[in-house]
Amino acid sequence: MSIALLLHKTPVTPTVQPVRVRLDVPDGFRPKAEYGIRMLLLPFRTVIEWVDDPAASVDVYYGRGEEAAHRATLGVVLRDETVSWFTRQHAPFPPHRDVHIGTQQVPVCFNAGGRWDFDPVASTLFLLSGWQEVVVRTRDQHGRFPYSASFQAHVNAPRIPIVDWIRQLFSEALRAAGKPLEKRTFGDNSWAFCATHDVDYDRKWRLGIRKRELIDRALLNQAGESIPRRVERARRAIGSFFSANDPFRTALMRIEEELEARRARGTFFYKAAAHGFRDVDYPLEDAFLQSRLRRQLHVGHEAGLHPSYHSFAHPVRLAQEKRRLETAAHTSVSSYRAHYLRHDHPASIHHLESAGFTLDSTLGWAQRAGYRFGTCLPFPLFDPVTDQESAVWEVPLLVMESALFNRQHLSTEEALEETRTMMDTCRTLGGVFTGLWHTTLWDESDYPGWGAHFEGALDHAHEHGARMDTLSAVLESWS
Repeated sequence: MSIALLLHKTPVTPTVQPVRVRLDVPDGFRPKAEYGIRMLLLPFRTVIEWVDDPAASVDVYYGRGEEAAHRATLGVVLRDETVSWFTRQHAPFPPHRDVHIGTQQVPVCFNAGGRWDFDPVASTLFLLSGWQEVVVRTRDQHGRFPYSASFQAHVNAPRIPIVDWIRQLFSEALRAAGKPLEKRTFGDNSWAFCATHDVDYDRKWRLGIRKRELIDRALLNQAGESIPRRVERARRAIGSFFSANDPFRTALMRIEEELEARRARGTFFYKAAAHGFRDVDYPLEDAFLQSRLRRQLHVGHEAGLHPSYHSFAHPVRLAQEKRRLETAAHTSVSSYRAHYLRHDHPASIHHLESAGFTLDSTLGWAQRAGYRFGTCLPFPLFDPVTDQESAVWEVPLLVMESALFNRQHLSTEEALEETRTMMDTCRTLGGVFTGLWHTTLWDESDYPGWGAHFEGALDHAHEHGARMDTLSAVLESWS
């Protein structure tokens, strides 16, 4: 084929497959069932045709009729006890068992009838709706739903994207019955990698840090360190008075360099206010931050809001902080990640909607890496109390470097191994690996190995053909 023909080759239009679905469920359960079905089919190029006629042939049947389930291409019999379980709203975890999907052992939920011995729709609904975070009210000191209280901890499966494996099984069953589904891709890439960065501080050497290093640690030895280590702390703190280079500012610039060296783009979450001792106030109008924002946006990075500690529960304040960041960045802002990953489900969904956000990437565990909502794919958030599907899409956070190093207590190599393993799972399932790295990278005195972890993750994504882009661009490209 000539070069001219290659250049003018007509792009291949993806095939969108109609899937005929009939629901035979109680009226009160129907919105939940519809969401579960839509989410099962979300990763595929499909359009759902809802069918009401009991005599019509359908591809998917979900309801209480054994005979109707048998006639469908894929039929799942809904058990009355499953509907009752969601109606009661008090049991923390549903009945569950392990099934083998390929070589993976996957915990699945609820009994079913027909050709299925578990309920793929209700299992998907349970995890993607955040049902467990509504029923289980255990919270940590920051008001967060902890990993230790989760279904994934209960079944010891933090690193298994349960929903995505169920989707795999569901699509394979349709394919075996003569209804093949085509997976959505991220442009020309089968999977994606999102590097995200919370800018909690504009600089390291602030008054409080100097006091900590000089008095609390070097003089009073509150960290219980050796004399050489204390002398080094004092030396660095004193030297900071005379140096124009701050390690956190240097890291912010180097993050951009490392991304761009691999033709990647990232999302930077900036703070626009401080309302408590958990917040560090910094001026977005500062010349250094203005230069970074201008450059980042010019080359294709994304700016999102990292709200003040208490604002996650205050939509008016969220909207104010959003506007302030938009003014400083001279662009609209649609992406959000809560400070300290604070999220109150489902109230936070409505706060985000009210403030005008359309993309969130808060929903990972602060305590460890894993799949908090059972997926590595984007999905529209859902309020299981009011049965409302949100206009806000979640691109779930899978790995945060501080969780790996500070709470899982992994070495650099162990952290990289865990990260690469999860990235390979995302690649297998056609998902999005979203990682969080702060601007503390390469500060080896206090955060040893964090920078190497970031570089290793970037290299792995680049070597294995990921689309390495911003959260918004990855979501927009998924088709």
